[in-house]
Amino acid sequence: MNNPLDLDSVITTTREILAQLLVMDAADVNEHSSIVEDLSADSLDIVDLSFQLGRHYGCTLPKTSVLDHAVAVFGDVSGLVEKGRITQAGVELLEHSLSAFTPGQLRSGMQPADVFAATTVRNWAEQCYRMFNYLPATCPECAADQARLNERSQVVCCGCSARLTPMEGDEISRHLVEQFAASRLPQAV
Repeated sequence: MNNPLDLDSVITTTREILAQLLVMDAADVNEHSSIVEDLSADSLDIVDLSFQLGRHYGCTLPKTSVLDHAVAVFGDVSGLVEKGRITQAGVELLEHSLSAFTPGQLRSGMQPADVFAATTVRNWAEQCYRMFNYLPATCPECAADQARLNERSQVVCCGCSARLTPMEGDEISRHLVEQFAASRLPQAV
């Protein structure tokens, strides 16, 4: 089923939610602002952002980090994290995650905590937006295969207007890690 969300709209909503959570003017929240380093958000603010975005869009964002999903898939992540530092393969995995880190945003040699600190408003918006690429193939109520936004900006079925929800964020993250692993099978990760 199609993703009816508009990324720019999701970015605006993410900026507005963050501004409200951090008690600041939305104009001071740039899409490229690091949520931790530039906006001084703490881990509770991040949890609240995840909850608010999920509530607004009707989805459940990932609760588990991509690297933790990689541990479950690979068993050994020494090809992704070596001596407490992210490798180039780890950077590539993160660039292919729901958060869609841009090339150059992360670099090999970073500590995993540095990735969290470098995460931007846009990364959170991308994560939420990309989840709706994982809607069911057809509506569970009427079997229609198209989605749209209703007047409250909720994702609904074009056929019967039933609310549609994507796969759970952790399920999508694990799926993306498995795809990454499959694409790298000839190479040891």
